[in-house]
Amino acid sequence: MNDTLAPVRSPGSDALLNTALRNTTTAQAARLTLADRLELRVGLWLVLRSARRQESARDHADHARRLGNHRSLADRNHAALRAHALNSVRT
Repeated sequence: MNDTLAPVRSPGSDALLNTALRNTTTAQAARLTLADRLELRVGLWLVLRSARRQESARDHADHARRLGNHRSLADRNHAALRAHALNSVRT
């Protein structure tokens, strides 16, 4: 992974950031602690995992729908062939 991470802040934290910059140098303010990096990586992992699960759930639902459609089409075709075979035997 990339060891250099951009600082993440909420939209309302500009005042807090400006206060922190006045008290410290820019290099010290931009440095993230190990706990911050770990928190960001775990958060990103959770977001990616939930996105993958939602995508696979949609894929599963689509697959089940397609499978059901295929089975019903096969059943209709089989019934039509059976009816045609019965009609041709009777005549």
